[in-house]
Amino acid sequence: MVANLLTDAWTSFRPHKVQQALWRNRKRFAAVACGRGSGKTEIAKRKLVCCLPHPKPWADPRYFYGAPTEQQAMRIAWDHFLRMIPENWIAMDGIKLASREPPHIRTVFGSRLYILGMDKPQRAEGDQWDGGVLDESCDLKPGIFDRNVLPMLIHRNGWCWRIGVPKRQGPSSREFRDFFRLGASGADEDLTSFHWPSSDILPENALRFAKKRLDARDYREQFDGLFQRLSGGIFHAFDSKRNVRRVTYNPDRLLVVGMDFNVDPMCWVYGHPIEGKVPGLEWFGELHVSDTNTPACLDMLWSQFRKHQGGFEFYPDAAGDARKTSAYMSDIQHIAAHKGLKSAPKGRVIHAIAANPALEDRFSATNSLLCNADGDRRMFFDSDGCPNTILDFEHRRYKPGTRDPADGPTEGHCSDAAGYAVWQRFPELGRVDDMATMPFGVVV
Repeated sequence: MVANLLTDAWTSFRPHKVQQALWRNRKRFAAVACGRGSGKTEIAKRKLVCCLPHPKPWADPRYFYGAPTEQQAMRIAWDHFLRMIPENWIAMDGIKLASREPPHIRTVFGSRLYILGMDKPQRAEGDQWDGGVLDESCDLKPGIFDRNVLPMLIHRNGWCWRIGVPKRQGPSSREFRDFFRLGASGADEDLTSFHWPSSDILPENALRFAKKRLDARDYREQFDGLFQRLSGGIFHAFDSKRNVRRVTYNPDRLLVVGMDFNVDPMCWVYGHPIEGKVPGLEWFGELHVSDTNTPACLDMLWSQFRKHQGGFEFYPDAAGDARKTSAYMSDIQHIAAHKGLKSAPKGRVIHAIAANPALEDRFSATNSLLCNADGDRRMFFDSDGCPNTILDFEHRRYKPGTRDPADGPTEGHCSDAAGYAVWQRFPELGRVDDMATMPFGVVV
């Protein structure tokens, strides 16, 4: 095999039947929907490199690796390609980074391997290609394959693999799902589909790590590599029986306050952290006040907890540092300057952030705390003290067919207030993209 002649970047991996079937596949198009760390991108890179020395009826075989942006494609593939391709395969002055063409490697065989950012597909148009890979397929612009890629493959009967994690969200999530299902159905003789879960490749300790961080639906998507239904419920992990229980106030424990600075209504939730091996949050009360401002709500909070001994921690909406609900001081400055809170026995800590996280990231972290893939529930609400917050978690929805919340003027604020505390107190939750690189295995 060509792989046996290549560099140290080509390491040995344990056999895997579905990966072997993908490698031997001879159909023009393949949809590859797999979990993270499962080796799908590695196989695709090897496929492209192994094509480079093969002769064609024309002198300039052309292949591409494409991702949603050129920067992303370069980060994923460029350095690895340079390590994978033997130096004696690369033509003199064959590495091109600064030119009118996309970055590419030209070989002594006359073939070229291009790195394409599919946010600017016109840079690749006008030429015919022998084959290529579209990675992170759910994040590509809709219609890229049909409008831009397919026409470039016609005259040379080129091939293309569309690969990626089967995400619920992303501009082309539905398109990738439909393409995969068409390949799996066998209805198109030029297309086939492949799937295997991360558990076939990753060690069990890595999967346990992921299960603790993600809710069940995110885990099935990201590591089982399964297409999940895009339901309307934002907090699908919330269970009105399992996440609602009696929560009592303890004046000697730390008081955590999550804050959304909407004016009408202004919504805060307050409770205690759950300590121990399985840390979490339990909320016993809320402020849900119409037509108010921050100083007034701080006075309400202080009047209720002026004898509190355990200290205060505030987790405000990032908008609280803008002059939005107060005329002359920012909301965070009001918290810092409140005389009562300043005099509290253990003081107050304000966890202010420069900008709110992306909605989907905060929602994912919150769902993970409500119930992770291992079935651990780590966030609870008192039924008497948090009626508006519970309703928010039960009924908050997405707009049909989108990842945008369908919030009315009074909706979403209580769950946001809790979510700001979750995001900062549990930075490990829901952040799939930030997970450390995990080992993977492929066979070629």
